[in-house]
Amino acid sequence: MDTENTKSGRKNIGVFFNCSEVRFQRKFCHALSSAAKKMDYNLLFFMTFEVIDDESDFNKMNEKMMKFAPIEHLDAIIVAYDTFDRPSIRQVLEDEIRARATCPVISFREKYKDFLCILSNANDAIINIINHLADYHHCKNIAFMAGYEDHYDSNERLKRYLETMKAKGLPVYDNFVFHGDMWRFKGEEAFRYFFQDPDHIPDAIVCANDHMARALSNAAIEHGVRVPEDLKITGVDDIAEAVEYHPTLTTVSVDLEGMAERTMEVTDKLINHQYIKNVIAVPAKIMYRESCGCYGEEVMVSYQQQLNQYYERMSHLLGQPHNQTMFQIDLDGCNTMEELLDTIQRNVDLVVKHKSLYICLSGEENENGGRTFSEDVMDVVHPIFAYNKGQRLEIQNKSFRTDNLLMVDVYEKNKPKTIYFSLLHDSHNCIGFMASEFDSMKDTVDQYYFDWVLKISLALNKHFISAELKHLLEQTKQKSLTDFMTGMSNRRGFEMWVSKNTKEWIASKEEIAFMTLDLDGLKKINDNLGHEAGDMAIVTASKIIKKKCPKSGICARTGGDEFLMVFPASKASPEEVAAKIESSMQRKNAAGAFPFKLSISQGWYITRMQHTTRVEDCLAESDKKMYEMKDLHHQDETM
Repeated sequence: MDTENTKSGRKNIGVFFNCSEVRFQRKFCHALSSAAKKMDYNLLFFMTFEVIDDESDFNKMNEKMMKFAPIEHLDAIIVAYDTFDRPSIRQVLEDEIRARATCPVISFREKYKDFLCILSNANDAIINIINHLADYHHCKNIAFMAGYEDHYDSNERLKRYLETMKAKGLPVYDNFVFHGDMWRFKGEEAFRYFFQDPDHIPDAIVCANDHMARALSNAAIEHGVRVPEDLKITGVDDIAEAVEYHPTLTTVSVDLEGMAERTMEVTDKLINHQYIKNVIAVPAKIMYRESCGCYGEEVMVSYQQQLNQYYERMSHLLGQPHNQTMFQIDLDGCNTMEELLDTIQRNVDLVVKHKSLYICLSGEENENGGRTFSEDVMDVVHPIFAYNKGQRLEIQNKSFRTDNLLMVDVYEKNKPKTIYFSLLHDSHNCIGFMASEFDSMKDTVDQYYFDWVLKISLALNKHFISAELKHLLEQTKQKSLTDFMTGMSNRRGFEMWVSKNTKEWIASKEEIAFMTLDLDGLKKINDNLGHEAGDMAIVTASKIIKKKCPKSGICARTGGDEFLMVFPASKASPEEVAAKIESSMQRKNAAGAFPFKLSISQGWYITRMQHTTRVEDCLAESDKKMYEMKDLHHQDETM
């Protein structure tokens, strides 16, 4: 990456971000990208796809992104810490940054230890919400639905709630604080918790974010509790669902675009060595809506705008399950790497329109046709797919180091760019990575993009596993057809080869020679010199037989000292083949290479194959001739 800076003079800002709520991502990524483009910076998103409360090996592999990212070569780092839910991945990210970063680090939307922070005053807005519920709606029993206990914003909002309730002299009963998940899965549990004490029923519940507020609202309505008549509910973040469903949700609207733009302004100043104070706050706004009983038009999103947002999201989402299924079917049908890459090319815009896409593999190919991967992406990777502006590009660099992530042919060197990096991995190994540049800065990743990346990741891994299994299967098949001592075909291999060629022999009406060969005196060699000498005699004889077998034929070892040979008689006469074998053995004997005499008996039978011809009969005829020669050899030995 240093080389890139030298060539263009353009700085690289890394953004660490976990896939979360889509509208937040779109605003966050678009605002950062737009500001970075104006300031002539490259923006590199190092994306992970974590699932809340999931400690699976697959989920933990996301931590490898932190080691993969070239932190030591970045000119600035922006971290959206509040999108990372698991404590272990947050710790790995912090450890990697502290150990390797030599540049400014900015924490976006969360006050994280000693890093410079860009915050909103959404947490402080909790004070105004409670005041509004108590003073305007005359609520006395106000409860709070917090997130999980390690979540920074949730803890800050809970702190404001407790302080404000105390300041106003309002009670906080035992059933008034519930820790949820900052997501949609604790609504029913939370409702039962809040309403377990009939003497202390809340008339309002403030939620630490909109996802929990919407889930709680749905649970309350299912239990016959009216919102807002019986129970007022508020949230924070102003997500899309806040205005897409009834009742619309009173919430705190965070100026994400303003925060992102302010973040880039601060980043630019830090890169240029200007002083910035440690915490910068961006104002937030309370949106008073139906869920607390407010209906003022001045704070309501127009109904038509709500519908437009809803239909825009639904039109994108409705077709995705079918598209993803068909993509999976196409990937499963690929038998070669080229077919796999062609399928990726055809589906490159399945989820989001790409300007460019680059896929690189980690690991090394092994001798079995598979690929050996490791837990981490290796320092040197191998590009296999390059795409830009609708065309597949020829791979120019067969490999490059991961600290030169931008040194690839696919990107335009004369313009600032926004690139999303995603790891390709399974539960145990990093397969490589994908670098995506989208056609529009308004586009970003979502859950379906993650599904798309995951399918490609697993398809690539499956390809190499399948290639290795095919190789091993072929090896096993060959071993089942091969004599382990001599490397010749065994009886099964011989029969399969003959069966495969019989049809052609019948059609061509060609004469075929069947030869039977039997080593002389093997028992005597074994008895007098030992089985090691007997094995040597068998191996030596097999080498001579293989060497003299016509290329268009086959030779096989079918027993201890028994060999077979079949070949077209037009290619060589059996008399010539037999004479060459005998001559080679005599030369070996004359050279005194062995402590035994090497001798073999041979017989043959020539026939034109017909549909009624049986191979067993042909071999029986050649056996007769072979035994006639063996009798002669035996007589010579006794004379």
